[in-house]
Amino acid sequence: MNKASVSWVYIAIALSAILAAILWSTGWAVAAGLCAIWFYQTHKLKQLTGWLNSNDKQTELPDAQGVWGRVFDQITELQIKHFKSEQELTTAILRIQKTANALGEGVVTVDASGALEWWNIAARKMLGLKNKQDRGAPLLHFLRKPEFFSYYQKADFTHPVCVQSPVHTEQTLEIAVTEFAKGDRLLIIRDITDSQKLERMRQDFIGNVSHELRTPLTVIHGYLETFQLHHPELDAPIQKAHMRMLAQTQRMTNLVQDLLLLSRLEGSNSQPEVVHNDMAVMLKQACEEAQVSAAKLNKQLTINRHLKSRNRVMGAKEEIYSVLINLVLNAVKYTQNGGNIDITWHDTDNGLCLTVLDDGIGIGQEHLSRLTERFYRVDLSRASASGGTGLGLAIAKRIMLRHKGSLNITSQEGLGSCFTCIFPSQGKGLH
Repeated sequence: MNKASVSWVYIAIALSAILAAILWSTGWAVAAGLCAIWFYQTHKLKQLTGWLNSNDKQTELPDAQGVWGRVFDQITELQIKHFKSEQELTTAILRIQKTANALGEGVVTVDASGALEWWNIAARKMLGLKNKQDRGAPLLHFLRKPEFFSYYQKADFTHPVCVQSPVHTEQTLEIAVTEFAKGDRLLIIRDITDSQKLERMRQDFIGNVSHELRTPLTVIHGYLETFQLHHPELDAPIQKAHMRMLAQTQRMTNLVQDLLLLSRLEGSNSQPEVVHNDMAVMLKQACEEAQVSAAKLNKQLTINRHLKSRNRVMGAKEEIYSVLINLVLNAVKYTQNGGNIDITWHDTDNGLCLTVLDDGIGIGQEHLSRLTERFYRVDLSRASASGGTGLGLAIAKRIMLRHKGSLNITSQEGLGSCFTCIFPSQGKGLH
């Protein structure tokens, strides 16, 4: 108890003594003293309640002594700390907003109900937002494209989605969504119009060049075969040269065919006929082709097929078989003489699964992430010897994406590789 509190006690005792002397009653004197203390405490409590209910928090607390003085002092200290923290938080938020406004990408925050909370300058231009009237409006009122609506409602934000800008019809936007806090979402929007134009130019160039090369290569290959068949009297060195030219023109023809196929897969809007494919028939045909390929390479391989599911996969027959034969022939190329290849069709929790497993030379871990890139080679000398085009896995990956599936690769150098294709269980067709 401090001096101020003691002084109030003394004052109450003095008042009680005076009243006791006047009224000749100790009870009334004590009651009067307690009433004085109660009125004082009630007065200070009303002052604190009035300050707490005041809208102006800058108003200082009234002066007080004793316990109330300590309470008011501590509240004032907390108020000062809160004010400083509020200023620091406001400064940090403003700095973040300024940083976001300096970005070329659009940034949008959306609350758990899907209402717009904040956006930067780039997002305002891309989506046509207005600062005041659009705050709190539903995001889907501005991005009404069916592909974005489905993407947003499904809430699978593993990959971004591309949509046409609601403001500029010639502009293409890539939108990536990230969830944070309790259901809030952050949208990062990029203008990919120029990169898409460049990609289309690249696809058109590859497609046109490949198409133009196909005819002269066919002619050259035809004449070389004619000379080889009808002029057996040619000297051995010339015959050897002819054989090499035939092999190289065939390799170029295969490359052109793969380029045309990849260009068609990437750039064509037309959809092939979608059917339910019997994987038992495909696996049998792939095994037969694999044995023929192994014989040409002078290899004795054990090729097993395991049909553990009778489910059929829905999709384009030629494309699905292209994936299968690419993976199987790839295994044949890189499996040593006497090795084993297992082709399995089975069900998993994630969907229908095609697995091609070999015990070949394997692939180093540093190469796995790039195997499906166009023309990527693990070993240039080995690739040249195999006669591959370097496009097989790129084609397989693209076909799997068209069928809403995935291609996964695991391998260990010296121990073999495993290529796994996952198709949707119900087969929703191409996209």
